[in-house]
Amino acid sequence: MQNLSIMSSGGAPSGSTGEMKHVPTITVYKFGKAISVKSSDITCLEGVGNYTFVYTRHEKHLVSKCLKEVQDELSSDFLRIHKSYSINARHITSRWPDYIHLSCGKVIPIARRRIRETHEILGRMALSA
Repeated sequence: MQNLSIMSSGGAPSGSTGEMKHVPTITVYKFGKAISVKSSDITCLEGVGNYTFVYTRHEKHLVSKCLKEVQDELSSDFLRIHKSYSINARHITSRWPDYIHLSCGKVIPIARRRIRETHEILGRMALSA
């Protein structure tokens, strides 16, 4: 799978090969100006039809792509827990049986059919961290 709209942010060379470390980003527009938002700064994605709201700790941006497209452009840290929501597991502050609190203050519901799978994945992530 090739994602053409993923941009790399400039970083320090990693390793002895002088290779640049690539951080997935998504381009959003604020007051008509293009801004790149790193996937690590995004707390969650909310899909509304063919548009997606991209939430960071302090801002909310609108992207004219569906939720699946945006999630595919970003890293594997994003977990689809609801038809309309995908969360960045690194920004979870607490989790309950049917919802999750994020560092941006949002409370995201977990779809009934995804509850067991979501908690299993998050449990494995916590063990490996």
